[in-house]
Amino acid sequence: MSFKPIGKVSNFADEETMQLLALWKESVSVVELDEADAEAYLYEDYSHYIVIHDPLKMEFPEKRKEWNRRFCRDAGVSVVELVKTDGKKIYFKGLFAANKSSIYGILPYTSFDNYEADFPLAEMEILKKQTMDVALPLAIGKTILDVGCGVGSTTLQMARMNPLSDVMGIDLMENTMEQCRLNAAAYDVANASFKAASVYELPFNDGEFETVTCFFMLHHLDDIPKALSEAKRVLAAGGKVLAVEPLDHHHGTERGIQDWVDHFENAGFSVETEQISRAVFVQATLK
Repeated sequence: MSFKPIGKVSNFADEETMQLLALWKESVSVVELDEADAEAYLYEDYSHYIVIHDPLKMEFPEKRKEWNRRFCRDAGVSVVELVKTDGKKIYFKGLFAANKSSIYGILPYTSFDNYEADFPLAEMEILKKQTMDVALPLAIGKTILDVGCGVGSTTLQMARMNPLSDVMGIDLMENTMEQCRLNAAAYDVANASFKAASVYELPFNDGEFETVTCFFMLHHLDDIPKALSEAKRVLAAGGKVLAVEPLDHHHGTERGIQDWVDHFENAGFSVETEQISRAVFVQATLK
């Protein structure tokens, strides 16, 4: 890279979390400029920018050749959305650069990314939007637990929709939870918190949550009955578990709607289901 750096990236990305670029698209990173304030690089009528940065020091599988070309060669090039500024700090969503990477250029961008490219999978994004439009309005209550929250984009959306609620997101890695906290701070969402924890051993009291959500995560698990048992334990009387699972995407075991009904009924829930495109939306209430 022959250009002079103009700043550094601050986030909680590492090689493991960067494998999930579809999730990272929803994360916020801070660009800390060396000299000029943010206004020197930004324009009042632009919401998106191209950021040139250090490449990722990794390789994606061959089927992700588009990602390797864009992020892992001589330079990384990200199309990002401006979140906010604070002096020499610029908060961008969708910056595919690791923590402490150098930034070499910030340019205004005039249209959205090319959905024909294979990063990330546009079809899954569309499916998630379709299902969340139905599921999220039902995620209500004073206390909400989002299990398998990833980088917290859905958790933050629930927190914004329920400003008087306490919304907790959990996932396995503390580094990812740190990123969730950065995302929450960037968007000024004060009623969301995050904790690194396993769904098999939730660090919460019995009956602590009025709603538990499991969106696009149960099919990743080796022991679904154990996970549902824990969700049931922390669920308050009269509360609900809301789950969404894809019907054409699986890890090892292919499951249809009845398979998910059986899992929840065997765990002691009454179940209502709705098929939304290629996914099933489950509303499970304690019997």
